[in-house]
Amino acid sequence: MLKADTPLVSNAVAAVRELISMHAIDQRGRLPSETDLAGRIGVSRPVLRQALAVLKDEGVIESRRGSGTYACGSLPTASTYGKPETLADLEDCLRFRMIVEGAAAAEAARRADKAAIDDIRATVMAMENGPSRDSAVAETDMAFHSAVARATRSRYHAMTLEFLMPHILFGLRLGRQLHSVPPDITSRRVASEHRAIFQAIESGDGALAAETMREHLSAGLARIFGKRSW
Repeated sequence: MLKADTPLVSNAVAAVRELISMHAIDQRGRLPSETDLAGRIGVSRPVLRQALAVLKDEGVIESRRGSGTYACGSLPTASTYGKPETLADLEDCLRFRMIVEGAAAAEAARRADKAAIDDIRATVMAMENGPSRDSAVAETDMAFHSAVARATRSRYHAMTLEFLMPHILFGLRLGRQLHSVPPDITSRRVASEHRAIFQAIESGDGALAAETMREHLSAGLARIFGKRSW
């Protein structure tokens, strides 16, 4: 079975899953064209094609000659257990992430090997040096969190993050809609928070890694709700 072997592909897989699970596609289950779908989720067409190949291999979508690509049925995602519809849902998700991802950061500090550290560093640098448009910031943000989850060397952390992805992406979009803060300002703040988490993980300080991850997610709550929650 194919795997989403890069953060960009993994995020694209999650975004397409979200569109399907939240019925944000043609009522007949037909996916938009590659060009439209790539623009909709903010990735390049080569990245999208890799994501679609993963989903086809999993049996989530199928290609019909001369007709297009279609969803095969419902998906076992977080949306199966209730779509994120309210601000309370979003706050609950972020609080849960503080617990789970705080623990993941501590575990990454304890177990990450050189390759995992290099992967996290690459996502931090991508945020610091990359474009500040909303779609790029979202991609590099989730790439960082995915890299930390993988660094735990436990598939359950990565599985949990992928399961939550529809809610996380919903939160990122909602935050952009609620506030008019320029994306370059947000990206600089998030990049600084990512850098602090990375440095704690790289140093092997599990307690500090957990604390800085929780602070980062609490800052996300503050950016949306105007309050700290930890």
